[in-house]
Amino acid sequence: MTEADSNGSPLVSGDDPITREQDDLLNRRSLAAAVAEEIVGMNADNGGVLAITGRWGTGKTSLVNLISNKLEPNETVRTIRFNPWFFAGTDQLMGFFFTELASQLQDTEKKSKRFRRRSVSIAENFTRYSAALSPLKFVPFAGTALGAAQGISSGVSQAFGQQASVYEQRAEIIDSLNKFNGRIVVLIDDIDRLSQGEIRDLLRLVRLNGSFPRIIYVLCFDRAVVEAALDDEGIDGSAYLEKIVRTSVEVPPATDESIADLLIRGITECLRDIPAGPLDESRWADVFWQVVRPLFSTLREIKRFLSSLSLTARSVGGEVGIVDLVALEAIRVQRPRAYDLISQNVSVLTEIQSSFGRDDGARARHTPTVQSIIELFPDNVGASAIRLIFPAAQLYTENVWHGKESEQTWKRDRRVAHAQILRYYFHRELPEGTAPSAQVEMVAHAIGDEDSLRAALSRIPDELLEDTLDRLLAHLASVPSEAIQSTVIVLLEMFPRLRVEPQGFFDPGADYTVLRPVLRLMEQVEGQEKADLIARDVYDATSSFYARHRFIELVGERASSQSQIISPELELELRRRLRSEFSSAPASALEHERELLRTVVQVLPREGNENGFPLIEAAESPHVAAQLLSTGLTTARRQTMGSVQVHREDRLAWDTLLLVFGNEDIFRSAVTQMQASIAAGEIEVDDRLSRALALFEKYSSGWRPEDL
Repeated sequence: MTEADSNGSPLVSGDDPITREQDDLLNRRSLAAAVAEEIVGMNADNGGVLAITGRWGTGKTSLVNLISNKLEPNETVRTIRFNPWFFAGTDQLMGFFFTELASQLQDTEKKSKRFRRRSVSIAENFTRYSAALSPLKFVPFAGTALGAAQGISSGVSQAFGQQASVYEQRAEIIDSLNKFNGRIVVLIDDIDRLSQGEIRDLLRLVRLNGSFPRIIYVLCFDRAVVEAALDDEGIDGSAYLEKIVRTSVEVPPATDESIADLLIRGITECLRDIPAGPLDESRWADVFWQVVRPLFSTLREIKRFLSSLSLTARSVGGEVGIVDLVALEAIRVQRPRAYDLISQNVSVLTEIQSSFGRDDGARARHTPTVQSIIELFPDNVGASAIRLIFPAAQLYTENVWHGKESEQTWKRDRRVAHAQILRYYFHRELPEGTAPSAQVEMVAHAIGDEDSLRAALSRIPDELLEDTLDRLLAHLASVPSEAIQSTVIVLLEMFPRLRVEPQGFFDPGADYTVLRPVLRLMEQVEGQEKADLIARDVYDATSSFYARHRFIELVGERASSQSQIISPELELELRRRLRSEFSSAPASALEHERELLRTVVQVLPREGNENGFPLIEAAESPHVAAQLLSTGLTTARRQTMGSVQVHREDRLAWDTLLLVFGNEDIFRSAVTQMQASIAAGEIEVDDRLSRALALFEKYSSGWRPEDL
């Protein structure tokens, strides 16, 4: 494995400055070579100061590293790095500076013997000079430098009490440097990150010692920051800096093209081996150029973003589409205040209004919030973010409305425009009953092959089936006509796996997660003749009487529609068949039927039952009686105004059960036989049947709910 392989891509391997030319993403090597050549060739008889300036994140440190690499092979140059963060206070700066120079000058193993000898001689002079300047310094984190100073104990000892000889020692240093056939390049980085006082002290040090021959200082800083720190009453920071710096090089900002290219390359590398959500290519270009790209101006910003993107992509997995994931991470890293407002206003940004054109005060309430988010972005980026990422909030910016179909599509595509997807992005937790997107995609991809679809749905846990079927709606528009019949057949098989009892006041019931996609598919059939052929085959392939009944209701004459999908003739035929087959069905075919009592009442005629006989032949079977009693249980819910407490009370469809069994004696007898079968272990009692049996005893004794 090569070094490059072990370190990974320079784009996604961290925010550290580069140290190798092969990691140079902005083609700064030519500039580094030019600066190195200038340093080697410049007249340094009286020293020299060269400044490398640029805004934070433009790559100043990386450029300094490349310059150092260019200088290193030169036998006449010795590069020394001075980290101003190591000294602890102004009084230590001068002494520590020369101690550090002395320490690093002694490390000359890669240079010629003569060069090493001269360097050590100069180092000894610097050590004595440092001791004279600050004989009682204790500098934390500078163990190497202190060790070098203490190693020349005689020099340090002589330094005590010799403050008057400082000028003589300075003269000795100048003499040694004049005899030095080379130059010492002192690299001082991160000056703009020091405090104002520390910046001033460091620049004073350079100014006082910048005249040492053969020493060239390379200072790295943001000019605006340093000039502001040097500004004082009667002192112009810019003018003061000009007196110190002889030559300056401005690190060129990356071009717009380079920033865009690095972002795209970095995102691609970052997500290459991570199981991520779908990439919506139709949206990518707009979101990238109008939202993501304008937020970045430096390579450092890109690296910070990519480092965060990788971690977030791994944590969200495939539940969020790539386009929105990239956009939100860019906002989080580059515009944290806007990100915080987004996280606090999920409902505002994703809520779909119930009807077009109706204003219930939402615009007055939410427009200021949306506008405050937009204002935290540069130029038109905020407005673009709303339009491209949170389209539901266009109601508050452009008076653009979106309906439920849009909401279904957003959820299918795993867009954060849907509240559930956005909340998952923030909390990394799917709501209870929500299927992972990968499972929904698995089912959607299986459509078209009856056996594959049946197998795919069988792998979905029952508690996640409802959500899976609901989200399948958004995938049905592309189902080919030849796959409609097989898909409807498999969907109708899902009824027994769905919950029976509603979850709240406004819950339409789990049945609709099957009925909605079935209706959507049948509406896509072209022509009533073709619909009749499919409907007849679906009926024949469906074994459940409940599923047959709901299917006929769905494709036949509906109160909510002026038209019906199948012909009236076929509807009449199918209803007659269902009535005949259902009334004479054996107990084994009915004992597991979903909502059996409802099916009996709605399929079989009530007229003509004056003789008091059961509506179905198998009603007195213990297993069928158990199913009828269980499906006769309902739950009434009521809520007091101003209270969140929901009061629930079980009810039994007593009169309907009497109608189905024929009379109360037959009903009581059937329940008695059922109880005997339960005692014998032949019938398993679930919660619903248990509650129904308890109510049967109460109703039998004459009890009725108060509001009846």
